[in-house]
Amino acid sequence: MDTRIVPAGHDRVPELATLLGRAFADDPMISFPFPAGDPYEQARRMFEIVDLRFAEARLVWEVPPARGVAMWVDPDDFDRYLRIENEIRDEVESLTDDGGARYRAFWEWIEAALPDERQWFLDLVDVDERERGRGIGSALVRFGLDRAARDGVIATLETARPENVPICEHLGFRTYLETDAPGGGPHMWFMRADPA
Repeated sequence: MDTRIVPAGHDRVPELATLLGRAFADDPMISFPFPAGDPYEQARRMFEIVDLRFAEARLVWEVPPARGVAMWVDPDDFDRYLRIENEIRDEVESLTDDGGARYRAFWEWIEAALPDERQWFLDLVDVDERERGRGIGSALVRFGLDRAARDGVIATLETARPENVPICEHLGFRTYLETDAPGGGPHMWFMRADPA
């Protein structure tokens, strides 16, 4: 099975945003800050905005063609990642029904919950439902884990889906914080994988 991982260019964003929109439309991390309207369309549009800038920054990785996608942020790109998030915040917040208040507070809370140390951060990962069970998701996660181990730093992620926790544990992550997001937000698991 070919699980070759390549950088996703900006031309790949529409197809990848469609994939992510389908996968994350019912994810509590999306439905909480974007509660009104068509969940799929809001998620797709959000990923279109976000992924375009992050693909240009070479932070989006794909098992082509759109079989799987991940955004891994390496320690040297973390400040640039946060800067891009701030630059696109107004456009993303325009999709909300409250001027972006929930979105802004939620993501600031997430950023504050990440460890204060150098890390490879897995912002998102998804596999096309027709391709699941073929090792694509594991390959995308291990892609960043291998780089974190090479650099001698931790890898981190967060999820609001309980079914993701044992999968991530199987890949070497452990929960360091389990809590509810403030303001009625989702129950969250913050996970880390320490270098061997």
